[in-house]
Amino acid sequence: MVGIFFLLLLFRIPYSFIDIPLTQPELLWQMLGERTAAGNLPYVDTLDGTGPFSVVIYWFNELLTGNSLLSFRIIAFVLLISQIYFTNELFIKINAYEENNYLPALIMAITFQLSFDFMTLSPALMGSLFLMLAMGHLLSQTTINANPVPSVLLMGFWGGVAFCFHFPYLVFLPFLLLTGLFIIGISFQQLCLLLTAYLLPMSLCMVYYFLRDGLSEFIELYLLLGFKVPPVYHVNTNGLLVIFSLPLFLALIGYINNSLQHRMNVTQQKQNQLMLVFLLVNLGSFFLLDRVSPFQFVMLIPPLVYFISHLLSLGKKRSTQQGMIYGYLLLIPLIGYGWVFYQSHTPAFDSYAARSMETTQTDGDIKVMVLGENLDRYSRTGMGNPYLNFRLTRQYFEEMDPMDRKMKFYNDLRKASPDLIIDVDTTYASWASGIPALDQLYRRNGQVLQRTE
Repeated sequence: MVGIFFLLLLFRIPYSFIDIPLTQPELLWQMLGERTAAGNLPYVDTLDGTGPFSVVIYWFNELLTGNSLLSFRIIAFVLLISQIYFTNELFIKINAYEENNYLPALIMAITFQLSFDFMTLSPALMGSLFLMLAMGHLLSQTTINANPVPSVLLMGFWGGVAFCFHFPYLVFLPFLLLTGLFIIGISFQQLCLLLTAYLLPMSLCMVYYFLRDGLSEFIELYLLLGFKVPPVYHVNTNGLLVIFSLPLFLALIGYINNSLQHRMNVTQQKQNQLMLVFLLVNLGSFFLLDRVSPFQFVMLIPPLVYFISHLLSLGKKRSTQQGMIYGYLLLIPLIGYGWVFYQSHTPAFDSYAARSMETTQTDGDIKVMVLGENLDRYSRTGMGNPYLNFRLTRQYFEEMDPMDRKMKFYNDLRKASPDLIIDVDTTYASWASGIPALDQLYRRNGQVLQRTE
């Protein structure tokens, strides 16, 4: 594993020569940690759909490091190393391959180079570690004479923790229930135990927000509106296909070869079925994404590695195996480097990057509220905006009673006290309609409303 550690470091060197700016999701997570550390309650004082456990991590990171971009990279690196080690040990434990070695760890380290944003502290990455813990307990049930009760309990609990980190991981609840029922063969009582354990972390979050008088906001913003808010495409589907086409193709070949050419026992057949369904469910999480970007698909990596490692280990000649591994070692990082280099020089990348913008006053001396999706201006100014996810905020306000919306908007403005309001989405007039105090407080000049006091 020491070699894998240094290999990961080596792979990151070319990215340092590519001008990769701070991304908009990273800026949002930094602002989320900053607002939480300042005493603002998520989902009540800050409208965003980031998972509650992820918010806690950004909060602590803000207190300890100021949510610096370097801290995002370091913590993400530790999580990647942990996931590589755990996944490799899991495959050894369940006897997934004829030989127990570090080939899956090597393939996993290489596959993480498909996109630069795998190496950032995203909710998807944080939740993926706990989802793999749940997957480990599920796969352990394929072995003979395994005690199902502790594994079923922990399987559900870790799956629930992952959901509290990242909303799209909700798709793995039916995966755990159905595969446990039809592939593993757990009983109805154990199925109820799994579901109860899954709901436990979310129940703890609900109790906390109930005590803070924010339960309705938490349920609405995290559990309900996640199904309704349209995603923003930082990377289009063509870009995603460029990144993932080769690994998906190799995984498909690995699955076919594993099924047709390799004689598997009953345990290995169950593992093969579970990993295939796991891969397909990962693809299905696309429909629950709030932001479409490669880092959201970090949980694709373990099932891809499972099948690709089978493909690379089934060669009859050792020289053939080594040739395929070296080819994979060269091609995958080149895809990642080439994709980000090309994207960073195209206008489409501006919807992903958080590039600094000029302000009318000294940077940092003013607080800005942007009524729109683009967060660029916050990279150089103070923040006076509780509406970090504007698409979610707009949907939330549309479903509110008009009088409640006016009260919410007025109270938010009074608490945030922004010096400038950038009305990109032209919603200020409708939200502030019927509130005379705001007409006296802000003067409009085009899209910009400036505080008069």
